[in-house]
Amino acid sequence: MPEGVIRALRHVHMSPEDATFYGVKPADAMKLRIGGPCGIALEKMLVRVDKSFKLEVHIDTDEGNACNLQPDTPCELSK
Repeated sequence: MPEGVIRALRHVHMSPEDATFYGVKPADAMKLRIGGPCGIALEKMLVRVDKSFKLEVHIDTDEGNACNLQPDTPCELSK
């Protein structure tokens, strides 16, 4: 691509064991609730499953800044 921007979809990486725990499979969608004074809910978190993955959510900088996401901000992932 000679110019432009690629924006990755918000997504969650998880192991097969995590997928079983949450009751999801690859390409399903989940919801992430982010707490705190500027709490938000992000829907349509794409699920990616692989045995090498640890549970990890990837959102973009604008989404993180919108809710003032900090390392100690409480978060809840749900189906």
